[in-house]
Amino acid sequence: MSFRKPSPFAWWSALSAVLLLTACSQEKDAFLNRTFHRLTARDNGWFNANEKLKEKVMDMEDAHVDNFDDVLPLFVYGTDVQAKAAVPDLEKCIDKCSLVIERHSMDIQGKERNTWIDDAWFVIAKSQFYKRNYSEAERGFTYIGRRFKGSNRELESQIWVARTAIELEQFAKARSALDNVRGNKKLPKRFDQGELAAVEAHLELRRGKVDDAIMHLERAIPLADRKRERVRWAFILAQLYELKGQEEKAIAQYAQVVKMSPPYEIAFHAQIFQALAFNKGDSKALRKKLVAMLRDDKHIDHFDMIHYALADLDLKERKKPEALERLRTSVRVSTTDTKQKAKSFLKLADIYFDDRAYVPAQQYYDSTRTLLSEEHARYEEVDTRARVLGDLVEQLNIIEREDSLQELMGLDPEELEKKIRGMIREREQAEAERERQEELAREQLSPSGNAPPPPGTGGRGNWYFYDPQQIGRGLSSFRKKWGNRPLEDNWRRKDRSGSAVAQQDEEEEEEGPDSKEKAEAEWKDPSFYMRDIPKDEAAVEASNARICSALYTSGMIYKEQLKDIDNAIESFEVLNNRFEECRYTPESHYQLYRIYLEKERNGWFSLDGMGSQTYADIILERWPDSEFARLVRDPNILQADEARRKDEEVAYKDVYQMYREYAYFPVITACDRVIADEPYNHFRPKYHFLKAMAIGGTRNIPAYRTALSVVKTQFPGTEEAQRADELLASLDGGDGAPKPKPPSAPVYDKKDGAHYYVVVVPNRATDITTAKAAVADFNSTYFGHTPLEVTSTFLGTDYQVVLVNPLPDKAKALEYHGLFVANADLLLGLNDQDYPAFAITTENYALLYQSKDVPAYMMFFQQNYLDRQ
Repeated sequence: MSFRKPSPFAWWSALSAVLLLTACSQEKDAFLNRTFHRLTARDNGWFNANEKLKEKVMDMEDAHVDNFDDVLPLFVYGTDVQAKAAVPDLEKCIDKCSLVIERHSMDIQGKERNTWIDDAWFVIAKSQFYKRNYSEAERGFTYIGRRFKGSNRELESQIWVARTAIELEQFAKARSALDNVRGNKKLPKRFDQGELAAVEAHLELRRGKVDDAIMHLERAIPLADRKRERVRWAFILAQLYELKGQEEKAIAQYAQVVKMSPPYEIAFHAQIFQALAFNKGDSKALRKKLVAMLRDDKHIDHFDMIHYALADLDLKERKKPEALERLRTSVRVSTTDTKQKAKSFLKLADIYFDDRAYVPAQQYYDSTRTLLSEEHARYEEVDTRARVLGDLVEQLNIIEREDSLQELMGLDPEELEKKIRGMIREREQAEAERERQEELAREQLSPSGNAPPPPGTGGRGNWYFYDPQQIGRGLSSFRKKWGNRPLEDNWRRKDRSGSAVAQQDEEEEEEGPDSKEKAEAEWKDPSFYMRDIPKDEAAVEASNARICSALYTSGMIYKEQLKDIDNAIESFEVLNNRFEECRYTPESHYQLYRIYLEKERNGWFSLDGMGSQTYADIILERWPDSEFARLVRDPNILQADEARRKDEEVAYKDVYQMYREYAYFPVITACDRVIADEPYNHFRPKYHFLKAMAIGGTRNIPAYRTALSVVKTQFPGTEEAQRADELLASLDGGDGAPKPKPPSAPVYDKKDGAHYYVVVVPNRATDITTAKAAVADFNSTYFGHTPLEVTSTFLGTDYQVVLVNPLPDKAKALEYHGLFVANADLLLGLNDQDYPAFAITTENYALLYQSKDVPAYMMFFQQNYLDRQ
């Protein structure tokens, strides 16, 4: 029998296999073992995971859109939506590095011999951070710093502990971590000291210590590793200088940013902000630079911002007319930047408001409100001013309207015809200008809205029928009813703006083929302007009554809501001088008495002898038995009335708290008692409205509608009447009464604990097996490390529930909910069908299963889970 000699290749193969098997051991601290596990850990798992992580972080940074109205964030971590979208890829990074740790860790005698294991842990912790799972991220970074002393990741992990603590608003912990890093006598050569200083600046900014942030940022910029970071931090430093009123430093720093070849948006804003930071000196150079930018078409989408900056320079140099024209130009040339358009509108509104030019101010506040985000710091203020000034302008329009009609009444037929012909010519010119402006708007303006007509062309002195202010007012009313519709012809129109009857509320009619021609023919017909002219004494008295009411109402708006005492005095005095006696003459005299009394208490005195005593004497003489005379004789009554008001407010809040606890029938009883027994209660409108809402809570729709109608008719002009009108409109639109939890609904427990996640699916809507499979796929993609079970059961005869469990606590359940509702691929057909989906504790699920009142629990979920996030 013969034996064949093994080939050299076979010998080498056998030897390699032996060496490989020997090197695979994680418990042997030999050169071959260390080399094998280090190379495999780095090249097979960690490298791919780290590259994927860097890719996702870069995607978040690239997708970030800066809001230059605020100080930019030093670090970009992405939005909630981006974090949720990145979860599957970040989970893969975690899986890869977990596998690296499991297969290649060499923990021998308490020391890790594989130098890439700390890097794997670092990728896991950073992935958790960008998932916004900050508690797990902090745990990971802390473990690295404690477990891998002296490694290249020890100090870096401490910085990330600080970054995580800052996001959790644990500022003391962040400061401690940064102090630990600073406490090292000698930092490694490759250690990123720029990042350390920037994180310190980030911490101080979050704590509101701008001066300290500036100090750290000045140190961070020259030490930054990447140009992107260096440019961003330099821009933020300029913003902080400006925030602290160091204008010269800010301008110099912005100029330095421009020299750093930054991205376009930062370069552009750095140049604009130089002008906005300007406060004193010669603005010639800045103006020259801005005008040159207007000649460069690459800035065309930012021309509005350039004009705004030029207007800001004009205002600082007291050139108000030029500033107003610049701001109107800014609005006119706006293309896509609705934020800048809102800023320009708001600046115009503020200027006119400060000048007490309330009609144009109202238009510009109203335009601002249509563009401003509800999260904007001034949204509530703008909304209030637009509403209050809208009420004021409405009263001023009534006065103009009635004055115009009465002036026409006093003309002889020949003069009347001549006047009306002039009005028609003016209307033709206004129509031609309107069409020109609409054509210009189609070419230049974004579809988000038009600028109102230039306020300088109209006002109280213009003729009512063709006053351009009325055109702007109509545009605001149009938007309130129809929204921001695009500019297009013949969508739905009935032109009655040339007649005083346009002020009346009438139902719109669908436009017929000849309606436009008919409307045009109407305003060109002289009889169109004569139909509302008072024809007899009774009509004149009714007209005067409307003027009296409008004068008093406008005076009260000036006095109480705008705190404009001078215009309030003028309105009340015009009323008193114009009418010997009208509905509001006593009230008008009393308001003047109160105004002058307050002025005298503050040290004012009259040179002509007119003061509070003048009006007190008139009241006592002309209306001696009135409530006003009683208040004049005993001013202390007002103090007692104020004390009573405070007591009534406390009582109202108690009843309102009952409403919030869904005790609808006790609320109705309490409101009925106050309405019946306290006719002078300051909160009567609120009690009526609260009663209506409680009735709505009982699902009695006819009674709910009746109660809202009472509020609307008995308390016109109040916030409660306005809200009642809105609710009645929603009822007419089919929205129904509000759907709070009915009194019979179970009382759900608010305590934390183990949760289910529930999706309620109609039996006929989808196959429950398909729904469960989709949820299971979603779980494996987004919660691969969490063992979750998907089951289903019936909820009544018409619905089934898909049940996901167990979720350990409320926080995890809310995380699940956020990812579930945001998913745009795996759950299509399930989470986009408006099926009820919510987290619920095991105890509350038992109550829900018994009551089967899903809407009631959805309200509980909204109030106690989502609203409290």
